[in-house]
Amino acid sequence: MEEMEKEINKKEENDVNNLKSNEQMEGPPEKEEQTQQEHKQQTVDEIEELKQKLQQKEAEAQEYLDIAQRLKAEFENYRKRTEKEKAELIDYGQEIVMLELLPVIDNFERALASSGDYNSLKEGIELIYRQFKKILDKFGVKEIEAEGQIFDPYKHHAVMQEEVEGKQPNEIIEVFQKGYYLKDKVIRPSLVKVAK
Repeated sequence: MEEMEKEINKKEENDVNNLKSNEQMEGPPEKEEQTQQEHKQQTVDEIEELKQKLQQKEAEAQEYLDIAQRLKAEFENYRKRTEKEKAELIDYGQEIVMLELLPVIDNFERALASSGDYNSLKEGIELIYRQFKKILDKFGVKEIEAEGQIFDPYKHHAVMQEEVEGKQPNEIIEVFQKGYYLKDKVIRPSLVKVAK
């Protein structure tokens, strides 16, 4: 029995020692509860801080979205406005040309209505021709020089070739239809006959 008592005492002593060492490692139960409480509060604070940051970022994202949508709408309005202006310029440009050509039509009608002789009719047509050439010149339409020039496929269209003495190969020897530039652009090539 004595041995049993010793064993029980030893066991109790060990249990007490274990409890003491656990208390030292983990702290007393109240302290552990306080630590858990502090940890929970810290987690709650962190969550609140994250929520605030998220709301801030959402507000920034909405602001950027609003800016992007405004820019898109402004660009769409700009595109529509420039398309309209471009169409108006084309229409207006045509109007200007037509207004310049109307006097030529008027002069043709006068010439056709006149009962003059051949010479006066010829003079009238020459006057109309000069007037028409002046209008073309005003709008940048120029005749392409062709006869006596070397053939250039960008400005001339060869419809015939002929062997001619005293002429270089590819030299233009006859113009069937005049070609024209509009500013620097060829709008109609000259139809020509070229030497072989």
